[in-house]
Amino acid sequence: MRDSYANPIKKRILTAAREYFFTQGYSRATMDDLAAELRMSKKTLYQFFESKHSLLESVIRDFFQDFHDKIHKILEGEKSKKISVLKQVMSLVQSQVSQFNISAFEDIRKNDPEAWQLINHLEEKLINSELKKLLQEGKKEGTIHEDIDLDLIVLIILNTIKSVVIPQIVSQLSYSTEEVIDMLAKIVMYGIAKSGDII
Repeated sequence: MRDSYANPIKKRILTAAREYFFTQGYSRATMDDLAAELRMSKKTLYQFFESKHSLLESVIRDFFQDFHDKIHKILEGEKSKKISVLKQVMSLVQSQVSQFNISAFEDIRKNDPEAWQLINHLEEKLINSELKKLLQEGKKEGTIHEDIDLDLIVLIILNTIKSVVIPQIVSQLSYSTEEVIDMLAKIVMYGIAKSGDII
């Protein structure tokens, strides 16, 4: 069990801080603000996190751990062909990325380069590896074309999903974000799946 879940106070702090940092912005948040929102003393916050930076890094690690758990739940629970599992994973990526307000995401990049590097590292370690593993298994079971470059497909999937969750882009379309992801999944699957294997 994760430490954040083992300690309910710490988990409550992480949950509130994630909401604050990912929607309102990191640079605008203060430990005083968070303490007030949580109805606890600032001293209690500092018992768990020595600084706002350490709290942000813990929020990021907790976020990606949640992501990891959800991906593995899909991969371990789904017995269908790997090509049909891809849509579920893509939808999960979209739902996780959509937790970030784009301006808040940019705020972290500008104001805490170390935290930004951590995001990129964990994203590459988790999302890229899991997507690539899924596609490799699809190749092994014969549902994905053998000549498909998996690194390129992973890059296309991740960057396309990141772009369609930007409100300014989605607002130009007559579809919801979920509908866009659904169409994107179909486009990717029709491109990489062998004939007759698209669900």
